[in-house]
Amino acid sequence: VSSIISSRLFLADEINAYRKGLSQIHKSPEEVNDKQVGSTSGSGSTSGSSPQNENTNSKTPRKLVDCVFKFGGSSLANAERIDHVANLIKDQIEQGYRPRAVVCSAMGKTTNNLLSAGEFALEGRVCVDAIRTLHVNTMDEFKLDEKDHTRQDVHELLEECEQMLTGVRMIQELSPKSLDQLVSYGERCSVRIMAARLNQLGVPALAFDAWDVGIQTDSNFGDAKLLPEYESAVQKAFDQRIDPNVVAVVTGFIGHDPNGKITTLGRGGSDLTATALGAALGLDEIQVWKDVDGILSTDPRVVPHAVALDQVSFEEASELAYFGAQVLHPIAMQPAMKYNVPVRVKNSYNPAAVGTIIQQEKSSQDRLVTAITYKKGVTVLDIS
Repeated sequence: VSSIISSRLFLADEINAYRKGLSQIHKSPEEVNDKQVGSTSGSGSTSGSSPQNENTNSKTPRKLVDCVFKFGGSSLANAERIDHVANLIKDQIEQGYRPRAVVCSAMGKTTNNLLSAGEFALEGRVCVDAIRTLHVNTMDEFKLDEKDHTRQDVHELLEECEQMLTGVRMIQELSPKSLDQLVSYGERCSVRIMAARLNQLGVPALAFDAWDVGIQTDSNFGDAKLLPEYESAVQKAFDQRIDPNVVAVVTGFIGHDPNGKITTLGRGGSDLTATALGAALGLDEIQVWKDVDGILSTDPRVVPHAVALDQVSFEEASELAYFGAQVLHPIAMQPAMKYNVPVRVKNSYNPAAVGTIIQQEKSSQDRLVTAITYKKGVTVLDIS
């Protein structure tokens, strides 16, 4: 009995400690209303409205919904998936969404393959053949010829990557700073291919490295944090350099430190880039596209009949993520929480699904339990 009581006390203390930390970044609705970020998008609404909600009987909404889209590696695994996502973006635009930015991860397992390439280089072997083949085959599928600037840009990035690995092999060193630069090549290649495909479909798009749209971090390589001045830098970049009707396809996960060195944002990095852009620009909504219909009531691998939740609060979503649910990482939600910009989790394999909206307010549905999650492999010691 004492062991059970101690376990409960341990978990209760852990939850309270987490909530105490969360409260430092959690803003009440009153505080949010008193301090709204200046918007360069011209909308600044944080109501979480969607075209479907405004006009369910027509594809023509009453207003454009300015937003950020984010797609992970599994959604961009190959040419077929990139084509699917590009057409999805085009469909969303036709339904009244206006993506000011589309944040993309590296294609498929490219980041892991780059990490492996770094390990091989330390062992004396330089090889990026698999990474090059994936990207070249994708560009071939889209018929991007040798004169196309996209193909040239991607070739130059892969050549630079190979040269860097040659340096790693020669000096037998791969520092955190070098590792951040190494893994950056995946995102930098994927955004250029995505922008090219969007343009082929008639959607005006430009590829940007995250630092070119204002993502500034400290110099903690491998787990960098956004600097406070990133907000004004993002607003300036979008106000002065990017037409609102041109989709900015932006690298996730990476940024620049004050010395212009490439950094990575650590856990939840690509999601954090998306929420940082959406919050800084004061957009209507941030959409994170995954491979499920939103935040589910529990793990569908354990309970096959788990259902998607309509709405959860930032605090609920953070606690679910903390205890193992596959939701946005709590750090990635901080910019959206700060300015109460709604985050919608959607399914890139099932775009018709409404998804789950995350915002300050809890769902109006009267439910006893929002969701159930768990952690495996946790051991509690009872010392007496």
